[in-house]
Amino acid sequence: MIFVISKLVTAFFLPPGLFITLLLIGAYFLRRLRKLCIFLALFIWLLSSHFVAKALLEPLEDMPFPTNPKTAEAVVVLGGGYVSKDPTLPLSASGTKRLLWGLKLAVEKNLPLVYTGYENSYARKSLQTLIQAFNLPLQECTHLQKGCFVIEGKSKDTYENAKFTKELFASKHPSIILVTSAFHMPRSYQLFSHFGFAITPSRCDYQLSSLTFKWRAVLPSMDELHKSYTALHEYLGLLSLKLRGI
Repeated sequence: MIFVISKLVTAFFLPPGLFITLLLIGAYFLRRLRKLCIFLALFIWLLSSHFVAKALLEPLEDMPFPTNPKTAEAVVVLGGGYVSKDPTLPLSASGTKRLLWGLKLAVEKNLPLVYTGYENSYARKSLQTLIQAFNLPLQECTHLQKGCFVIEGKSKDTYENAKFTKELFASKHPSIILVTSAFHMPRSYQLFSHFGFAITPSRCDYQLSSLTFKWRAVLPSMDELHKSYTALHEYLGLLSLKLRGI
């Protein structure tokens, strides 16, 4: 019983549940705005519930892609943000997961690794830390070759990730293993294909998880709201590609 009460208190007295609570209180006292308050409360509640977050994210994370029959020339890891005050691994959680998975693939398949993203100094520090910690046979180079990693540090978004990474390859249709978060793969795959890459997608950093206590799936949660935001951001990104004819 104490467990249930603690979860309910957390859900409705911390954001985003706090906003739902305040809106419902407002609906009780503000008769003229009652319908608006109730609508906003329900809207926030739905976006911050596990069911809606899952419905939005699952199609992105599970989207199928055609198989690339070509042998990969490199592993390409897309940047995922950084935490500048972190003195150890300054990449974000998503960025670190992508990098770890990319390093694993590069070492296993004996391929060069390309890290593409504006956070080049933070990526370099994280790469050097991980390579030293796990004694990996990789060193930084200016050109793609086995046993090396290359940092592309000019790109500020996924479009530029694909555009500037293409400049590192000599062939018109380079074959790569593309590493990024599962929710980000549909947009990344589309953009890298647009620039002529033959892609073997390798997804990581999955966001969805099952709930042991199913009743908790209906409670508002900041984590679930963030997942809904992430999914909606990706759908808007995919829509923008269609509008640009990509």
